[in-house]
Amino acid sequence: MKLNKRQAFFAAVLVLLVIGFLEITLGLLAFVSPRVDQLFATSKGTPDARLGHRPDPAYPGHDRKGFRNPEVPAKAHIVALGDSQTYGTGVKPEDAWPRQLESMAGKTVYSMAYGGYGPAHSLILWDEAVALSPKIVIEAFYAGNDLFDSFNLVYNLGQLPELKSSDPQLQASVREAEQSESIAKHVSRMYLKGTTPVTRDGFSPRRLLSRHSKIYGLLRRARNESKRLVNKRNNTPQEKWEMAKAYAAEHPAYCQVFSDGQFKTVFTSEYRLSALNLGDPRIAEGLQISLRAIHRMHELAATRNIRFLVVLVPTKETVFRRLWQHPSMSYLSLTENEERAWRITKDFLEYNSIEYLDALPVLQEQLATGIQPYQVSSDGHPNEHGHKAIAKFVAAHLESPKTSPAPAEQDTAADADKPHR
Repeated sequence: MKLNKRQAFFAAVLVLLVIGFLEITLGLLAFVSPRVDQLFATSKGTPDARLGHRPDPAYPGHDRKGFRNPEVPAKAHIVALGDSQTYGTGVKPEDAWPRQLESMAGKTVYSMAYGGYGPAHSLILWDEAVALSPKIVIEAFYAGNDLFDSFNLVYNLGQLPELKSSDPQLQASVREAEQSESIAKHVSRMYLKGTTPVTRDGFSPRRLLSRHSKIYGLLRRARNESKRLVNKRNNTPQEKWEMAKAYAAEHPAYCQVFSDGQFKTVFTSEYRLSALNLGDPRIAEGLQISLRAIHRMHELAATRNIRFLVVLVPTKETVFRRLWQHPSMSYLSLTENEERAWRITKDFLEYNSIEYLDALPVLQEQLATGIQPYQVSSDGHPNEHGHKAIAKFVAAHLESPKTSPAPAEQDTAADADKPHR
């Protein structure tokens, strides 16, 4: 039966009234019940004026501050700062290396790590971290995207402008590169395997619904739970590998399948390279911003007699570098850029007597002993074995007396490779 205009109008009004009633009802239930509120929370966090985004306290497994801890302690012996590599994306909360470190060290460890954070974000979080009266603060510096994240926070979100370079030539190069294509858009497109992302400032009905609609949140939760159940059913190692290969086959320009008979995984070199290409002035500036933020945290720690430790976290691609006999050009370029970034970083840390640990050898050692520290999928985060290796490495180091690295000898390398105060 065909509706006339009057009937169609009243039907539309009725639908809107029902939706409005459901939104109000779900909103009230979320307000009075934390359990109900968890149904609408998202792992992507909530908007934050300074950090860009913050973890959602209502999301399951997060404390009242939003971070991935059982609770917020009155004091913490160790505070761990970092991104998703430290947060523990892809593993259970108890398997993330800060939680494993807590068990090994027998000391309270509070994690303030979250996806999309870099050292500049950690500097913003510094006052919150030291409010827990820690004896040790650990900054986990990840090569994979921390350079981009720090640049994006300072240049695109307008935070910590004092970390910008004062070099007018570099500033001109950054502006020119941004006019060509926004680095945020470029990195997002690589991450989304070629899909054009919606700009941060552009209107997005999906973003609007995600932030304000309880019905949308409920539908999103139902979708995620259905995906989780499907993944749980496809739980054998072979099924996981077949799914990983199928995903790579759907995105051949962005994924490389690696298998040497013993180990197998999927690399995403193009995405990693987009956030680690030191030939891009924005990424090079992101590295210097990260180092300036680390130096500032080191200075702040010294004023409170806090031991400050930087843990260098490599990409999955660099961990596997010795095993891939015929790597792609993008893979080679990525690992070469990462090696250079770590050389600049270590020179800087040694020059400024900042204590650090390089996690690359212990993750490569796992491969040497027949243990794969990463998922077989395109996920670049460590699995529970990788997190355990990092936790053991850090725990063993913290048991030893604090030692400061000897200052590095300065050479005549290009200015871009010299450490800067």
